[in-house]
Amino acid sequence: MATSHKLQPVLAVMFFTIFVIGANGERCNTSSIAVDTVNTGATVPWGDTIFSVEVKNRCPCAVRNVRLDGGGFATTVDVDQAAFRADGGGGSGVYLVNGGEPIASMAAVSFQYAWDHFFQMTPRSLEVDDDGQLC
Repeated sequence: MATSHKLQPVLAVMFFTIFVIGANGERCNTSSIAVDTVNTGATVPWGDTIFSVEVKNRCPCAVRNVRLDGGGFATTVDVDQAAFRADGGGGSGVYLVNGGEPIASMAAVSFQYAWDHFFQMTPRSLEVDDDGQLC
């Protein structure tokens, strides 16, 4: 029994390490970014549906320069440019989230758009803003 009590701290450190750096030994990557699009049920006067998008950082460290593939994104209403804007020239289909500024761990950036259907957006790239911490 004494041996099992000695293993508990070792196992706790091991599981924490897997949580922090990932089971495959990689630091946070695009799979750490969750993009959820919700139909709000509201419409604009000309009939397009309003969608709300939340981009959440599930990495244990802050991330910055988060870019999404926009999947043909279009909108008939203005989108908050500080939250979501085209990146890399017109027509590239790549969009910068939060103006490239850091998004804290477990924090989210949200914006809305209006169109006749939703667009599938997927994380394309990011930078870990680890400030010298183990991430």
